[in-house]
Order: sequence, then structure tokens, then C-alpha cells
Amino acid sequence: MKPSKQEEHTTDLKPFRENGACGYRNNESEEVEVPCIYENAKDFSEGLARVKQNGLYGYIDTSGSLVIPCQFKDALRFIGGMAAVMVGASWGFINKVGNMLVKPKYKHVLSFSDGLAPVKKGKKWGYVRTDGEVAIPFKYDIADPFCDGMARVKVKGKSGFIKIDGSIAVPLKYDKITDFISGYAIVEIDGLQGLINRKGNEVRPCDCSYIELPFRDGIAVVKQNGKYGYIDEKGRSILPCKYDRAGYFINGRAEVVVDDEHYFIDLQGNIIEDVKPKE
Repeated sequence: MKPSKQEEHTTDLKPFRENGACGYRNNESEEVEVPCIYENAKDFSEGLARVKQNGLYGYIDTSGSLVIPCQFKDALRFIGGMAAVMVGASWGFINKVGNMLVKPKYKHVLSFSDGLAPVKKGKKWGYVRTDGEVAIPFKYDIADPFCDGMARVKVKGKSGFIKIDGSIAVPLKYDKITDFISGYAIVEIDGLQGLINRKGNEVRPCDCSYIELPFRDGIAVVKQNGKYGYIDEKGRSILPCKYDRAGYFINGRAEVVVDDEHYFIDLQGNIIEDVKPKE
């Protein structure tokens, strides 16, 4: 399981290894503040860090005190006051004082966000609340953590987004969907890409072989029929796909290549200057 983007380091203490054991030293002074007595040691998150002793994981605070005993087969870092821990072959969640709020009965779990965590039971994923109650039923083949009130899910090979109440935000009809970047996500059907906004509306149909996000100067690079061009935030083609290569716009200009000739163009497609001065 991969760490969430929401995970943050909250201390100057950093783990280090010496003579086969792990401890923590101050990142600035390099002084050892937690001696090397652990088999493994991870970065701090929300004031606690995972440590391993005698083959099991627990948590220390920034003073080096073992505040949650080493008793878990595996463990993730704290996010939003909750951490996933493994007991036997199953995952559950504890709070920052070590209380098991979500019983360890799931095959796989991901971290909490927006008050919900994706968990896998049998072959399907669903979502639980911080009290362990099931919030969204187990019916997804893949389920991602929520971000800004939406989560990407997949059923029978088709992807979309759901809301916190489990209702559909973006229909599950796409072969692939990226995360939202500045309000837009790239979607794909039959190898062709398009764009949707956070309302689930298609601002660009799936007719491009490539789309690059984010928009810069309100413009994004797209590729059709082997050539590059540009679209605006409404999905409209503003410069035709006629370039062999195309860079993104910065301050109203972009570098393009046609027949091995490099140029800078403006937002109307006019050539401003050659990249290399003419001799």
C-alpha cells in the first residue's frame, strides 16, 4: 500500500540506521535523540512514527517514548488521527492512543480521508467510517481514497467517481481516469483521451491520442493523428494539431517544432521568433 499524498512529516527527527539498528537524529543538529534500538524506523506523521521491534510494529512520539506497543504485524502512518494496522492476516485501524476503532477483519485497506477509508472484504472494496461502520457497500473491484469529496472506483473494467454518500459523481463508463488536476481529469475510451470537469461533464470528447494537464495560460497540449495542437478549458481547439512537437504556454508563448524547425508562437499561433538565432 502506498502512502497518501496527505501524509506530512511533523518533526525535525529523521530515522537513520547504524550497525544494523535504527534510531532517530535531529535533522538540523544531527544529534541522536532516539538511540538505535529498533529493527526498522519510519518517518513521523502527526507526531507519531512507526518502529519495529522483535518483528512487530508500534509507535513512538517525538520524545522517543513508545506510546503504542510493538504488537502489530504491519502498520501504516497516521493520517487524520487514524492508522491502519495488521493483526494476523487482517487489517484494521487504531486511533492515536492505540484504541482499535475499526476491527482487523479486512484483506486490504487504504488510508482515511474525508472521514472514510477504502477497505477490501472478499473480492470487493467498500468504505468504512472512523467508527468502523460500513458507509458504502462492498461492490467495487477497485476503490481509491476520497479527495475533495470524490473517489475513483472501478467495476467490471469501467471507472468513474463517486461522492461521499455513495452516489455517482462521474459515470462508470471509462476505461481509464486520472486524478483531477486543477479541476479536470483525463478520461480514456478505446485508447482515445478526453477531458471531464468535477461535475462529470465532458468538456472534450475522447478523440485525442494524448492530452497534457494542467492547463497553462488556459491552454493544454493535445495530440491527434500524430500531430500536436492546443485546446482551451472549454475543450475547444484553438490551435490545430499541425506541430511535430509542442510545449506548454508560459506567459503567452510556447515552443513548437515543425519539420525540425523550432519556433516560439503566441496564443494565436503567430511565429514570434526562432528558438535559435539565425546566422
